[in-house]
Amino acid sequence: MIRMIGAAALFAVMAIFVGAAHERDPSLSMFAASAWRSAINLIMLIIVVKGNFQLLFGDRRPALWARGVLGAGSLFTYFAAIALLSAGEAAFLNQTSAVWVAVLAPWVLGEKTPRMVWFAIAGSLIGMALLVHPREVDGDGLGRFIGLASGMFAAGAYLSIRAAGRSNPPEAIVFWFTIIGVPLGVFATWATGGQWPRDPIVILHLFGAGISATFAQLLMTQAYRSTRAGVVAAASAAGPLFTTALGAIFLGQIPDPRSRLGMAILAICAILLPLLAERQSTESSTA
Repeated sequence: MIRMIGAAALFAVMAIFVGAAHERDPSLSMFAASAWRSAINLIMLIIVVKGNFQLLFGDRRPALWARGVLGAGSLFTYFAAIALLSAGEAAFLNQTSAVWVAVLAPWVLGEKTPRMVWFAIAGSLIGMALLVHPREVDGDGLGRFIGLASGMFAAGAYLSIRAAGRSNPPEAIVFWFTIIGVPLGVFATWATGGQWPRDPIVILHLFGAGISATFAQLLMTQAYRSTRAGVVAAASAAGPLFTTALGAIFLGQIPDPRSRLGMAILAICAILLPLLAERQSTESSTA
């Protein structure tokens, strides 16, 4: 629980660094920002393992490749959402991954979704509708659509982590995410003619994002390996709350009343979803 809350706080710090970078340089490409973040993440990871490269490569199973590709997709869309929306709103839309995991689990993992979980999913859909519906204030439906896409990509990445984590250490799972994310980010920046960071302050912000993300990912993976998944997933719901609070403090991003209501509903459902699923699983095992 403590590890996941720490990871959630560090992911929030990452989002604020990225938001600050885009505020200082609005022309900064989301792909370039993602590539920088992943590259710094990779360098930090190499330092952490102290030259033990075999630990990084793991067993090279397909789930590691899937984690890398889907994780990169989630990062691209999440960073794009941060550039278009407030950091807190983007974080809550990314957190809808819990809904997509519950919906996809029966088909991808062969795990039945308990009946009570569907009620929490219905509540999440209401929260999403409040958060995603375009408002006259900014009318940016595209940013909210991209934010939802980041949640869907993240759900696929989490399902891959579950499969890969059975035989790979946290360092290997994070490594494959970064080693695939860097070239994809560089290629996408080149293909779209995106702007690379030039301002030293922007580069410092991206360094901060990469460093905080490295330790956040390691803490998150360790949490899933050492604590019941339902408890960890529920604790991760603190992430968007941290991001919203930090965004208000450091970036002056104050959600409007409708957004706050949608965020509150999503936060409650994000906590209930994994706890209800775990409770049902425990009851089934006991029976």
